Amino acid sequence: MKTELLAPAGSFECFKQALYNGADAIYLATERFGARAYAKNLTLDELKKALILAHELNKKIYVTANTIIKENELEDAKNYLNTLYELGVDGVITTDFALVNHIINNLPEMECHISTQSGLKDLNDVRFFETLGAKRCVLARENTYEEIKYIKENSTMPLEIFGYGALCVSYSGGCLFSSLLSLRSGNRGRCSQNCRRLYQIYKDDKLFQDFGYHLSMKDLNTSSNLNKLQSIGIDSLKIEGRMKSEDYVKTVTSELRKKLDNDSYNPILDNVFHRTYTKGFIFGEDKGYIVDPSKRTNEGAYIGKIIGYENNLTKVKLERKLSLKDRVRIEDKEDYYFTIDKILNEKKKEESSSSSICYLNIFNKKPIGSKIYKVMDANIDLSIDNKFKKPIIIKAYGKISSPLTLRVTIDNHTFEAKSDSLIQESKNRPLTKDDLFKQLNKLAETSFYLDDIEFNLANDCFMVIKDINEVRRKLISSIEDFYQNKRILNLGEDNNTLSFDDSDIELVCKCRTKEQYDALKELGIKTIYYNNYIPYVDAKYNDIDEDYILAGNYGAIYNYQNKTITADYSFNAINSEAIYNLLKQGARYVTLSLETDYDLMKEITSSFKNKYGFNAPLEIVCYGRENLMTMKYCPLRKYKECGKCHEHSYYLKDEYSKFLLYSDNCITHIINEKPLNLVDDLDKITKLIKRIRLDFTVEGKDEVTKTITQFRNSLNGKKNQFDKELNTRGYFKRPIL
Repeated sequence: MKTELLAPAGSFECFKQALYNGADAIYLATERFGARAYAKNLTLDELKKALILAHELNKKIYVTANTIIKENELEDAKNYLNTLYELGVDGVITTDFALVNHIINNLPEMECHISTQSGLKDLNDVRFFETLGAKRCVLARENTYEEIKYIKENSTMPLEIFGYGALCVSYSGGCLFSSLLSLRSGNRGRCSQNCRRLYQIYKDDKLFQDFGYHLSMKDLNTSSNLNKLQSIGIDSLKIEGRMKSEDYVKTVTSELRKKLDNDSYNPILDNVFHRTYTKGFIFGEDKGYIVDPSKRTNEGAYIGKIIGYENNLTKVKLERKLSLKDRVRIEDKEDYYFTIDKILNEKKKEESSSSSICYLNIFNKKPIGSKIYKVMDANIDLSIDNKFKKPIIIKAYGKISSPLTLRVTIDNHTFEAKSDSLIQESKNRPLTKDDLFKQLNKLAETSFYLDDIEFNLANDCFMVIKDINEVRRKLISSIEDFYQNKRILNLGEDNNTLSFDDSDIELVCKCRTKEQYDALKELGIKTIYYNNYIPYVDAKYNDIDEDYILAGNYGAIYNYQNKTITADYSFNAINSEAIYNLLKQGARYVTLSLETDYDLMKEITSSFKNKYGFNAPLEIVCYGRENLMTMKYCPLRKYKECGKCHEHSYYLKDEYSKFLLYSDNCITHIINEKPLNLVDDLDKITKLIKRIRLDFTVEGKDEVTKTITQFRNSLNGKKNQFDKELNTRGYFKRPIL
């Protein structure tokens, strides 16, 4: 089966570049519910036009609605999905479990694609959604080729993988860095890109590595390995880039199209915005070297170097073409970026471009020998030709005193339109085939071009141009109506078949060390998540002695149906229907997302009770150092510290805060220095939620004991004083954006 080339579109202009440069499908968003809230995005009118243009070429449009949905947005979000269905959208890429179920259960002709935001990393994750009825899974960018191959061989689920573009350093769906620091939630498309900022690394409270871009990932480029991906039947190859420009979309789409069609072709990808390239985890990049701490932005293509200075001019020797308005980077301790405004040849005459020795106006003197890189090519041609458009032949019929009839057959469908006015007898010059071709050839706003016409009019016929254009527009309109693929909405009803008895208030705990576990057992904690925790990342699915588990991913729900399951906060549930549908799939309790504030908590519990007739069986984390990122990348490995993470303490530091690092089985976690502590808010919380959870990560036995004592005292009515110097309330009083 042919591998689909899936290109991004952050605007209607980018959409056209993707469509007419070889994409098989385009993913985009409108102004709502997409995980790139700061892209230009499309209006619904532009989406309708995009659907027509894509479907005319038998291409597909997937709309991203891959943000988590707050309770008060839920009905609006479902109505939005209904609108997409009626418009004729081919598929929706989504992550919120309420929206996933709404599409699968109510919108059967629109495919449900599970976003990488859902953290799909193994066969059990995929089988969960295969059983549910989804039509595609977008795998995590951390998956290796061998893992993807294994999933493909053991599942019928179509798989989509990222093949080119920017990488997130955190496993998608598991990053809270942005929202905790700025309230701009990456899970809601508003990431503030804290990973692209400067940090120091400290070891045992001493500076270990000075400021660098220690979390800024290189850009993925799998172009040299596309044949391997095709050979295992990858269904869709995805280009990242809904925030990128038209020249990026055109260049990357067209170059990867050529590579997919001809494996001997070598793609030219250096002329568009990109950081240093990496083959990615998918093809075995070392986890310590997938980041370049020296740079956070565009690397560019090497074009030459500085060889001297004359007066105020910089003399350069070029190895590749440089043109006016190109943007370049001069490599130095402090890289210098500028746009070329003047080029002089060796005789000091102005030129529009050069490929050899020339002089430039550079207003920042750099050392002789400094390398020059082109980071933006001003000469990328954004005009659209007919290469990927579809040729058509229009048949024209008519005689004097009859309407002009136009007929065309496309994809075995015949379309016809008749003029309102009648053909007249020519008094001077009759209508010719060339005259008619000229008017019918005005198809620029379609995905067709006029290859020929069949002229079946009598020699003495005449019709004014206005009337010819009118019937042409009628023909195009009938074609567009057909290709939009509009649908009729027919919603079903969800019958509530669940019911759970209210539980008493219970203190439950999660821990990661044997010392913590033993302390909790001594303290009489009955429900402890330790070896019975199936993590969000690196799940092993081992046999578990306890009759209950904490599930960090969808694969755990699929694999442990014989256990009492608590769905962890990694499911990012912040609305009643996501919670209810997790219960329907086998969860007994659902942990609210860490991004849930108190007012949202009240909305969720109230709405759940009104909809389903019983209190939501929820768990809430009230203590713990919040997991800001979970990474396959290791910031210590590059500095030969591999394996030393268990012997020393490490943290990142910016100008404001410290962020602790720890590793579990070579999966790196960044956690907040201050623990979340809602001990003095328990009287409010326990009116809504009965299971109070404490998460222990780096705490020793004494701190575990102290924390348990504080919470037990608070549950027994003893007031505790909140210490903001040592603790944080997280999101409890701060709603995310």
